[in-house]
Parts: sequence; structure tokens; C-alpha cells
Amino acid sequence: MSDEARLLAEIHAARALMRASEPARDPSRRPGAAELWAHATREPSGPVDLALVRAIRTDPATARRYRALLAAQAIAHAPLAAAASDGAIASRRVGAFSLEILPADEDAPPLLVLHGSGARPPRAIEAMLGDETVRLALPPAIDGAVLVALDPGVPEAARLGEMLRDRDCAVFLL
Repeated sequence: MSDEARLLAEIHAARALMRASEPARDPSRRPGAAELWAHATREPSGPVDLALVRAIRTDPATARRYRALLAAQAIAHAPLAAAASDGAIASRRVGAFSLEILPADEDAPPLLVLHGSGARPPRAIEAMLGDETVRLALPPAIDGAVLVALDPGVPEAARLGEMLRDRDCAVFLL
């Protein structure tokens, strides 16, 4: 047996021993309010609990509780936004804010422009479409408008632009 094969066998044996020593987890256990709140208030670039994300995606009751927590702490939200597009500019209203997606130029990516009359500008945007969620940190406002480049080179930003164009996308400004 080669060194690599022996090492691989030892890793699998160690993993099996660790799993056997862990307390059994009940897969039907729903996350508590504290876990959902910590996930809802996390920083956009912070770590994510994958078991909690799986519960939100697979359990409709957990997803409803999570959306209720997001809506409670959001500056503005639109559970199902009525999106309008004339082909060149996609726009939608989210509470007191309007979101516009300006098309790309030859040398510039599409641009998300967020402006509104809120007491404070949002620090993050979270979009949910089906079982997919994207959260991005927003830069500070410049003259009352927040500008985000939906650069195709940044997967989260590009996916956010695609999701915002869909009428069924829920949007939370945090």
C-alpha cells in the first residue's frame, strides 16, 4: 500500500471515529430564534452556518420565520416586488427606496443605483429567489445614492443583478 493510500485510509478512519463520538443530531430539529437572528444580522462577508442555510432552504416554516426576522430588522423590504423594465433600465420600489439597474457600457459593467428618503442608508442588501440567497455589503451613499457595480467578474454582484430583474425576488435592505 502506498503512502498516499495509507494516509487516505487513516483520514477516513479518523473521520468515522469522530462521527461516532459526536452526539446524534436530530435532522428534524428546527433552528431556534437566536440562531435565525444571528444569521439575519450577520455581516455580509461573515461566516455562514451551512446547516442553518440548509434548514432555511428545505423547511418552509423555517424560511418563513427567517424572512419575518429579516423584515423586522430591515429598513425596507419587498416580499414580491413588482419589477418594471422598458428594456434599457430595470427599476423597482422597495419601501421608501427605488432600485434601478443601468445597462452596461462598452467599458463599464451594469450599475445598481439605490436612492431613497430613508433616515439612514442601508448597509447591506439581501435578495432571495426560490432557495437562493445573495447578500452584499453596500458602500456609503454619495449625494443620497448608493452605487454598486454589478461586475460579471464578481459572482455575487452579477447574480444579484439577475435576481433583482425577476419579479418573484424578495429584497431586504438592511
